[in-house]
Amino acid sequence: MKASTVALLILGLGIIAGTIFYLERPKASPVLAKPVAAAASNRTLAAAPSVTAAAPQPTRPRPVPEDPGDAKPAPVVAPALADAKADDSAGATAFSRAIDILVSKQSSFQQRQAAWKQLREAGELDQAIAALKQGAADNPASSEYPTALGEAYVYKLQTVRDYHKTAILALQADQSFNTALGLDPANWEAQFFKAASLAHWPPEMNKGPEVIQQLSSLIDQQEAQPPQPQFAQTYVLLGDQYQKAGQPDYALQTWRLGAQKFPGDPTLQNRINHPPGQ
Repeated sequence: MKASTVALLILGLGIIAGTIFYLERPKASPVLAKPVAAAASNRTLAAAPSVTAAAPQPTRPRPVPEDPGDAKPAPVVAPALADAKADDSAGATAFSRAIDILVSKQSSFQQRQAAWKQLREAGELDQAIAALKQGAADNPASSEYPTALGEAYVYKLQTVRDYHKTAILALQADQSFNTALGLDPANWEAQFFKAASLAHWPPEMNKGPEVIQQLSSLIDQQEAQPPQPQFAQTYVLLGDQYQKAGQPDYALQTWRLGAQKFPGDPTLQNRINHPPGQ
């Protein structure tokens, strides 16, 4: 296998690791104070890679309409067929609702994660990818669609074992997050997923300083917003990057600061009590 292919595979698997932070969330915490991630500001940072991988644009699957009924009496075998149609319609309605939640500005992060859980368990990730692609094409000014599409690729990665497909999905996810950030640089989910994926690039790519800068900036952005439970994971990942960079004091300081703001977050408490690599 070529070195470039191995690097892409590691990137794809890294994105999966980054999303582990997303799966469990503590309850809301007090208002944020000034973070102490300023050590990253004096670094010389590399620019993010440009991703050009493109994906086909399939037609968005349409929900099956509900049967309004017929004036004619149904044949004897109709009940079984009617039940099947009702089941299909209910499934399509649940799918459509999940997609709506994923791209709605009014839905919470926890609601979006619940929608992703529903789609994964129903085996509808491919349909979600197709629907979100079509939605992105129909709503080119919306950052919500490419953000959700990038997450769809991330979750799809967890179901793929083929190296080539993994690399392609990883690039498509990265491209989708770049598209979302081009439309809305303040998009928290796109920023976090992007940084989490870069954090797991091969060490020889030297993305550590860039990740530290991105996460430090994201913490600054979080301070200007109402606190949300998922914000704790920015502190987790930033501390991990300091630890990987051989700066355990900064790592511990970052985790402790995060724990002060989000005292109910178990990941931060675990990092403080059991720092990685020790």
